Amino acid sequence: MKYIFIAFVLLSCNSIDHPFGGGPAVSAKPLDTIQISPVKILATPALFETAFIAGTLHINKQDTVTLFGVNIGKLKVPSGSIIACDPMHMDEYGIPFTQVFPTGEFPVQLAIAKTKDVESVAFARIMFSEEPVVKWEFALREGHKPMPIESDEGPGYSVDAGVGIFIDAAASKVLPKDHVTNMDTGIYLELDKNYRHKWKYAIYNFGNHNLATFSSGEGDGFYSSYIGFDAAGKPCQLLTDFKFVKWRQ
Repeated sequence: MKYIFIAFVLLSCNSIDHPFGGGPAVSAKPLDTIQISPVKILATPALFETAFIAGTLHINKQDTVTLFGVNIGKLKVPSGSIIACDPMHMDEYGIPFTQVFPTGEFPVQLAIAKTKDVESVAFARIMFSEEPVVKWEFALREGHKPMPIESDEGPGYSVDAGVGIFIDAAASKVLPKDHVTNMDTGIYLELDKNYRHKWKYAIYNFGNHNLATFSSGEGDGFYSSYIGFDAAGKPCQLLTDFKFVKWRQ
């Protein structure tokens, strides 16, 4: 009986359409759409950057996907140690990447993919600088070995709650656990305030810290993160791919 209840909770979480009117109202708050012109792409896959440029088109299986980017706020990074995971699984996947990132407050952006009347979060990223990316690498946790980013079996995290987060490791240590495990409070109430058709997002503040949270593509799955490095070898972007667009094809 316990497993039936868990399955019901997870299915409820991923029923984003709310066909019976029981879900959150669609937000009327204007989106902060990224206003940038096409730039010279120095690294592959180019889609990791062009996906955030309004009007980018991508053939996804048999459908043409239109992409655009939105700003959702700034993430506080006091320690330079960053975690990306499903908030429900912080005990398992809440392990920081081995890469040390810049400290400060940095923009978090989503690339939204639209097919017909449906929108999904294709990518989420943190922008540490405006320097061009010259190479991408898998974001690794302790024990992971480097591998080519073309590999479809790279490291990542499993999602069962339909959302992912970025959070500084110092912030994760003081984050009240029920704020991410209780779907009736915490980050989930904030997500509902910014509900769109098929996706939502929030910058959730607690004490002197915060985290960024967002829908994970079409829902549950296993998703990898990547670090973009500039010409000086410094990390300028951290990006999570929610496998909505098939860039390896």
